[in-house]
Amino acid sequence: MKPERKSLPCGMIEPAAATTAASLLQPRQVFRSDTRWGRSVIEWPSLDAFLVTAEVQSGVHSVPIGEFAGKQINYDFLITARPGTVLLCHFHGNAPRDGIVLPIITGLGVTSSIATSMFVPSDPVLTLDASLTLAWHFGCEGIHLQAITVSIVKKLRTILHAPRVVAWGGSGGGFAAIRIVKDVPNAIALVWNPQTNIAKYNKSHVTRYLQTAFPTIAGNSSLPSNREQFPSLCTDEFLDSYQGRILYLQERTDGHVVAHLKPFLASFCRKAPCNITDSSNFSGFATDQLYLHLVHWGNGHVPPSKDVIAKILRLLSDVTTNLENLENLKCFPDEVIENSAVNVSQPASAKKISGEIGTDRPGSFSKNDPSLDLK
Repeated sequence: MKPERKSLPCGMIEPAAATTAASLLQPRQVFRSDTRWGRSVIEWPSLDAFLVTAEVQSGVHSVPIGEFAGKQINYDFLITARPGTVLLCHFHGNAPRDGIVLPIITGLGVTSSIATSMFVPSDPVLTLDASLTLAWHFGCEGIHLQAITVSIVKKLRTILHAPRVVAWGGSGGGFAAIRIVKDVPNAIALVWNPQTNIAKYNKSHVTRYLQTAFPTIAGNSSLPSNREQFPSLCTDEFLDSYQGRILYLQERTDGHVVAHLKPFLASFCRKAPCNITDSSNFSGFATDQLYLHLVHWGNGHVPPSKDVIAKILRLLSDVTTNLENLENLKCFPDEVIENSAVNVSQPASAKKISGEIGTDRPGSFSKNDPSLDLK
């Protein structure tokens, strides 16, 4: 005689089926390669599985986010889980590929003395072409990477109980940081010499990126744009409902002042930026959401010193510090940025100095941005 099978109330799932369904959402730990980031990788079955998890562990994670040209694309990123602390999100910029094995995980050296949670993604589009060094964390055909990254950052902020998100990076990484902070309330973007419009970067590099990641539209040289994907950060559509704040560091002899800073300020400030970028040096609030530090610390498209970045990140990792503190408490390392040889323990107050841009010859665009070695 067969045991009687009792029907479950409507909407309920049998325990065995629920257990099986739950197990399908769990990640597995795998060995990929005998490299620093390949020995132990936490592979997730899907992006949805990651976004519904109740907890994450520290380590290198790999999440499938779609297909391109019949190939599965995985999003690899490092997570350091320290619940209750600020979440630092580092976006790499130009990444020379000679002798480098993906994923590219950078920023750990400059943050080594900062005990916070971290999210460090490797741009998955670099897997499409071994010669591609920069893809702005924008994505490729069929993969809206900006929107995916926002969803991951928001998830991590929630499950790690992060009181603040700080997205940081320079050049192409700065572009990604400004974009992510748009959709994360009360987040801060720390950027230096960022691009603000992909199309305004070096033409040959943009063309190579388009041919690699968007082959069907490469001929018209126009990246797709919608409410989730923004190839330009200088549009009303992008700046509408901007939810974060930006600390923008800019070397004033960099060609990015004309091509990227000025258009961004004109859009972000809703007015002509001549009162700011016609000064030799400027340090202060351009708007209540944008703090600009425009000074001379090197020649052309060069980053600030690692000491400067590390100090600012330490300050922003303290939730009692905000952008007003950086100005009012005189803790912005002005002379260190102008001259990285100066001791970082001697901060100067933020100040505006009138003058004319052009006393130093503006830097030209570089085909290969000098990288800030943060490893």
